[in-house]
Amino acid sequence: MDLNGLIWTKNVKPIDGEHWAYHSIPTIYPDLKIFALHWRNFQGRDKISASTPQQDELIILRQRSKVTHIVKVLDKQFSLDKNAGDEFNIYRIVQVVWMTDNWDHPPDKNTVFGYDINFPPNGKAIKLENIQGFQERWNTEGLTFQQHVQNLLNIN
Repeated sequence: MDLNGLIWTKNVKPIDGEHWAYHSIPTIYPDLKIFALHWRNFQGRDKISASTPQQDELIILRQRSKVTHIVKVLDKQFSLDKNAGDEFNIYRIVQVVWMTDNWDHPPDKNTVFGYDINFPPNGKAIKLENIQGFQERWNTEGLTFQQHVQNLLNIN
């Protein structure tokens, strides 16, 4: 699996009393593991975050300081879910590239990112190169981060 497009990360939160978001993926196409990845629509400001990842780019999904998914963006722009209320009604269509198979112990974010890392407490898509410390840890090594993730998560 080519992880060259792995350039984003996003925090997700479970809703409706679930322990993990997207644990049971509400799939559009179950066999293909395609689903709607939602963004918070706080006064329309998160539309920018939802529209920034481009088609075919990859996003690491984080929750509870763990990495639980890597997804590929399939659509060209965000859509609005009229049935989701006003708060989490922005979404992108994504496909699972990798998902933890151990929901009791998903990989820790610091292990996946290779250093002690703190993210802002929001659900915006963050470009990896803009994360404090990321360039210092990984930029001088080219695609080493993507190779590290591929090996660590056993992605073929």
